[in-house]
Amino acid sequence: MSSTRGASTPLHSTLLRARRRVEAVIASGGPNVVFQPIVRACDGSVEGYEALSRFPAGGGDTAAWFADAAHCGLGPALDRSAAVRALDESARLPCDSFVAVNLSAATLLVDTPLIELLLDAARRRPLVVEITEHAALADEDAVVAVLGDLRRGGVAVAVDDVGSAYAGMRHLVLLEPEIVKLDAFVVHEMRANRAKLALAELVLEFARKTDARCVFEGVETDDDLEAAMSVGADLLQGYRIGRPAAVDLLV
Repeated sequence: MSSTRGASTPLHSTLLRARRRVEAVIASGGPNVVFQPIVRACDGSVEGYEALSRFPAGGGDTAAWFADAAHCGLGPALDRSAAVRALDESARLPCDSFVAVNLSAATLLVDTPLIELLLDAARRRPLVVEITEHAALADEDAVVAVLGDLRRGGVAVAVDDVGSAYAGMRHLVLLEPEIVKLDAFVVHEMRANRAKLALAELVLEFARKTDARCVFEGVETDDDLEAAMSVGADLLQGYRIGRPAAVDLLV
């Protein structure tokens, strides 16, 4: 009988390398953070910034780093390090602008001290937590309870990637976000695609009827901007609006 030991070695080695990369980033104080402006569609003024993680070359894109961390059992630790660094650096941004940090609901369930850090940050500036789950929530009741605690402390909740294959209607109904973020896939080249336009209008209608605000992500061109304005977007984000930048370049 042939052994399966050799077959498992490449996977084990890959996970070990990924774990070491993630541990090194966490030990260094977390990933680098840049901030992308989110502006009001009505007048173009900056309403807030999304904190985005940036990682060393060689480990894939940002999503790959967080996926590797999850596979290695370091998902919450990497989430925490990114959020803490974002909160620290955002202290230099205008205090009347909101800052949005991306967090997994799974992390919020296991990291009570992080909840306290978020609540403390919300006492000093408007704060938004963007829920990044791309799959079913493991414990829906517990997630809703944690988000309720955050809301009572002044933290707003956003659901990211709405309109992609990941952020389904169930998340919108369960989490009742204050901010709905329409995925860049829907927004980009929306003007020439009636299905995208129809979906954008539906999401906007949902947001209005639930007292939420809708961010159109992925606004990259003049056409994207004009289409978003034509359907009544509340907030805009994308390269046409402003590229992610280190906090030094924004203050």
